[in-house]
Amino acid sequence: MSTSQDILFKKYGALQFASGLGLLLLLAFVVLSIGFVHVLGLTGIILVMLIPVAVGVVTYLWAKPKAAVWICLIMGFLISGLGRYVIAPWGLSIDILLFLAVLIVVINPAVIKKWKHAKTDIVLFSLVWMGYLVLEMFNPAGNGLEAWFYAMRGIGFYQAMVVPLVYLLFREEKDFHTFIKVIVLLSLLGTVWGFKQQIFGVDSAEYRWLWDENHHEEHILHGVLRVFSFYSDAGQFGASQAMMSMLMGIMAFGPFKLWKKLGYGALCVVFFLGFAISGTRGALAVPLFGGLAYLFCTRNFKILFAGLGSMVLVFVILKYTFLFQGVEQVRRMRTALDPENPSLQVRLENQRTFGRYLADKPFGGGVGTAGFWGARFNPNSLMANTATDSWYVKIWAETGIAGLAIHLSFLGFVIGKGGYICMNLPDPKHRTYAMAVFACIVGVIFSSYGNQVFGQMPTGMVMNMAIPFLFLIPSWTKRKKK
Repeated sequence: MSTSQDILFKKYGALQFASGLGLLLLLAFVVLSIGFVHVLGLTGIILVMLIPVAVGVVTYLWAKPKAAVWICLIMGFLISGLGRYVIAPWGLSIDILLFLAVLIVVINPAVIKKWKHAKTDIVLFSLVWMGYLVLEMFNPAGNGLEAWFYAMRGIGFYQAMVVPLVYLLFREEKDFHTFIKVIVLLSLLGTVWGFKQQIFGVDSAEYRWLWDENHHEEHILHGVLRVFSFYSDAGQFGASQAMMSMLMGIMAFGPFKLWKKLGYGALCVVFFLGFAISGTRGALAVPLFGGLAYLFCTRNFKILFAGLGSMVLVFVILKYTFLFQGVEQVRRMRTALDPENPSLQVRLENQRTFGRYLADKPFGGGVGTAGFWGARFNPNSLMANTATDSWYVKIWAETGIAGLAIHLSFLGFVIGKGGYICMNLPDPKHRTYAMAVFACIVGVIFSSYGNQVFGQMPTGMVMNMAIPFLFLIPSWTKRKKK
């Protein structure tokens, strides 16, 4: 152990328990443990066993707050699946870890940080948006503080925590590569789990989720399962897999070694198959708009017109022919192009209902009044009983036209600045990384019109890290020149 590590260990580590204060804390722990066991019985024993684990985790994070963000990214992929097997507030683990990470960065003098790095436009946007959500606590049409707390996390809290942390702690290129590896491995695990469901069927926990919790109507169509893997639903699984397929596909065309290009290409195909078995129509927007963003950023008109031609060909096949009609996934994608589709008509009618209700509510019906949290805290309300479907309809319904304007301004800024970065990076590898990430961001932004992709896990956590990573890429080139 190095001298500096020895100093840190003595200052913050287990040797502190050799002091008078340390012995007093140990005695307090013993007394507290006895009290827990006496009052709570078996539950108390479990809590006592978890206390040392929690202390160990906090001690580790005290020295390495970056680990908290990585764990949050992993949990973003796993919390929905874990909830089907063990009923627990898994989502709160992300809140706790992010709060700890921010707290440790602020108060631990051993953590190297330069606050000037967090003074950026995207951090300001995130904090302004979170500030608006805080004001929504006082919306008289809302469902109260508890509903607001649960609902605001995915809408703005995670973004307000993660974006500054990325700027402060994840500025190196190696952090970006770790990010890509983590989401590839977890997405690949999701694909494998999805094919397990497709080939062997769902297990008992997933069966209970489908039938006892009434998710079968949206996931079993004409006797065919829409695969959802361990994600929150098939829509999120399909959009995430489509995003990863496009990410790998773009990187396969980058200036990399042949074995890397072949690996990226193989992963592109695997993730595309995962997208296909989800039967998700809205996820078509991910490769469509993301692909257009990528082609535009290349500024190569030959590639641009070739790509546009390919997209037109796919559109014509789906819209005006019956090719591959025997494949269930293709049949379902084809319905996305039918303007008379009953599902589309229901969505439009729901939007008209919201329009009438929100006519005199410029700040919306209140955060936590629509969707899942609305049904939990006020199940008989119009907001809870009118499906939002779209991410933007949800933002509009809960935060009003004022909130929607702020949110769309943020997303528009991301698209504008992201495109500028992609087209002005001199390093070919960095430009490939930027264009791949930018295409995914644009694809998710546009696909969120059909489904609540942007704010759901794991895509929400991926976006919260991908956006600042994209804006950090130019700094790699600057450091490389020095």
